[in-house]
Amino acid sequence: MGSGKSSTGSELAGLLGWEFIDLDRYIEGKIGRSPEQIIAQDGETRFRAMEAEALRDVVIMHQLTGENLVLALGGGTIMTTSVRRLILEDTLCVYLRTSSEELRKRLAEGRWNPERLPVYELAGLTVVTDGKTPREVAEEIRPLIEEK
Repeated sequence: MGSGKSSTGSELAGLLGWEFIDLDRYIEGKIGRSPEQIIAQDGETRFRAMEAEALRDVVIMHQLTGENLVLALGGGTIMTTSVRRLILEDTLCVYLRTSSEELRKRLAEGRWNPERLPVYELAGLTVVTDGKTPREVAEEIRPLIEEK
């Protein structure tokens, strides 16, 4: 949360000419409730199950069609083991590394989760976002993706 996944993802998709999907907005469109509403009403466990199903649908759909996609995940998406395997094995995962200091500036106190950092570090690519606009981060990622 606060690293700029959605805005950077949108910028990157535009640079690459690929489709962009924000997984939280995709779920909201399918379910009719935001992730925050789902968690408040049904609990986080139920939301994570919905999130895993939505991610599998999106990844499989794009594998079948062969269409390229930039997908912005929620900050906790990769924390579910089965989902993590799917992300790390079937996609090129980019970790937008943002310092604690920068996150404190961007988010309300207590809204970021440092326990997730070791899992984020498993991503295939890491790009530091501190002091950069989403466009600048996307421009840094673009050649890394084009090399793969």
